[in-house]
Amino acid sequence: MRTYTQFRNDIAKQCNVSTSDTNAMEAIDVSLNDSIRTICNLQGGKLRFLEATKDMVTVATQESYQIPNGFRKLIDMYIYSGSGTTSDVIYSPEMIFDPTKWKLVKQMKLGSGGIPYFTYVENKTFKIQPIPDTSGNLITLRGRLQTRDLTIADYTTGTIVEIANGATAVVGDSTVWTTNMVGRYIQITETTAALGGDGFWYEIASVESNTELTLVKPYEGVSIAAGAAAYTIGQCSVIPEAYDVGVVQRSAAIYWDNQNDLQRGKTYWMKYDGGKEAGYSNDYGGLMLEMLTNEGETEEGAYIPPFANNSNFQQAPYYFPWSQASGF
Repeated sequence: MRTYTQFRNDIAKQCNVSTSDTNAMEAIDVSLNDSIRTICNLQGGKLRFLEATKDMVTVATQESYQIPNGFRKLIDMYIYSGSGTTSDVIYSPEMIFDPTKWKLVKQMKLGSGGIPYFTYVENKTFKIQPIPDTSGNLITLRGRLQTRDLTIADYTTGTIVEIANGATAVVGDSTVWTTNMVGRYIQITETTAALGGDGFWYEIASVESNTELTLVKPYEGVSIAAGAAAYTIGQCSVIPEAYDVGVVQRSAAIYWDNQNDLQRGKTYWMKYDGGKEAGYSNDYGGLMLEMLTNEGETEEGAYIPPFANNSNFQQAPYYFPWSQASGF
């Protein structure tokens, strides 16, 4: 994975620009973040790596809920009959996006209840019908992530003293870790010497103190105890590591086009997407073709059988979700 700092350095190198050139680096920052947004919007943004889940809970007598800020689109949801234990019943309410159909549901006057039949997405909120009659039931949302601009330089102060294989707790020395680092990634430098890291990136789940933080996933490297390993904490994009060089390629292509070196710009465009965006080709090629082939979604939302007699959920008699189902 490339961090903000690594993206800037790699792009500057491809553009023969010094990182001390303030004007050039400001332009690189713009193209860097524009390239991340552009890549994440390919194929309408229907990319597997943009999908994520977030949890919230029902509130008794509350119909409307805010979609989390991290989601740019809500795709699907399921709601538990309780707090999310293995004994709970899991309900998958039908997603409605058409206001006319939602009006029909509202006319049914379903009232309140414990079984959610329908949910309606409206702007940055979703509504549940019947209205939940219990607080604390787990709602799991599946949505497509927003992309955020990268602006924060790498942090490398201090060393890693301790982390065990299979654990998530990390202990540092002479570090000043802050809660603002939650959501960023940490890489413990891989070396041939003892007490080095595994070189992989791990998302930071929480920061307990200046010298203690917790990972989202367990550490898979060799345990470090009483060590002094170098590390990097960086702000990374959501683009998978296999494809994030596309940000460098597109940014370099834009730079050389702006310098009127169209031949060099074309070289980077061809590597990036086969020249499609720049008008050199009608079809995707290069790295973006590989990404779209491997990461493009094949269906969206919950699968609904195409025939009504295969459906086992209760619903409004004049609402037919299977007519728009992915299997139809």
